[in-house]
Amino acid sequence: MKKNIRFIVNPIAGGIKKKNLPELIEAYLDKDKFQYSIVYTERVGHATQLANDAVNKNVDIIVAVGGDGSINEIAKAIVNCEIVLAIIPLGSGNALAHHLKLPVKNIKKAIGVINSGKQIQIDTLSSNNGEVVCFAGIGLEAIAARTYRHLRSRGLLAYVWAAILSIFFKYKPQKVEFEIDGHLREEEVYMFTVYNARFLGYKIAKVEQVSLVDGLMHMVIIKTFAMWKLPWIAILELTGKIHLAQEAEIIAAKKLKIHLPKKAQAQLDGDSFITSSAFEIQVNALSLNLIVPSTTENY
Repeated sequence: MKKNIRFIVNPIAGGIKKKNLPELIEAYLDKDKFQYSIVYTERVGHATQLANDAVNKNVDIIVAVGGDGSINEIAKAIVNCEIVLAIIPLGSGNALAHHLKLPVKNIKKAIGVINSGKQIQIDTLSSNNGEVVCFAGIGLEAIAARTYRHLRSRGLLAYVWAAILSIFFKYKPQKVEFEIDGHLREEEVYMFTVYNARFLGYKIAKVEQVSLVDGLMHMVIIKTFAMWKLPWIAILELTGKIHLAQEAEIIAAKKLKIHLPKKAQAQLDGDSFITSSAFEIQVNALSLNLIVPSTTENY
């Protein structure tokens, strides 16, 4: 029997036009294996509704056509169920795609992965503010994500500009109380990032030891530092060498609780929000079925 696939398309993800997408799907999807339908998101959160509808209609595979935000919205509907997620990575950062060595911004090759790839299971993170597939955090990175969302342009240069605006005009380090696997600590932090995937996007801020299948999340805590060290910290962060900074600490754990001040800014998979409650997050091991290239081995 043919498997039923639904493509959920974010038409504005990554600033990439997708007018020829239906023609490419028709031309390159293996129709001996699959029958398909295509739907388009119209607003933030709509992908979750469309994915829920696909679950109710017994769709076998949902294809996220977009970026990490689109993947997050769809994952909310299919975590801990049998439906399989495939990805055509057309977003800005594409953190999960880079981790799994999926073809980024190449629709034809991404469809080829759907045709001949293999199915695996990966960890996700469950929080009291929603599911996390790639990363979450508070501090500078959360404010930069919020600033980026309101910019007209997209891409790495736009994100760098959002970070610059945040560093010099919008952010001050904050003292945070947090519990890691039940152990209470307090630190004044510049950034506090939780990794499930290996990158924050654009193949930057890599943390080599992060795995999607080890039942752990990795936290990168950058403590307050003198501003003259900022260029050095930024270089280490961008090049995946942050472990070399004296002010940085990398911790693997299964459960985290951060006690936030009122109206604190946080982000989940690049989607920023304001919260005044404790931010709780824990590993949901091997909870998402995913199609990856058959040659990918290091998850």
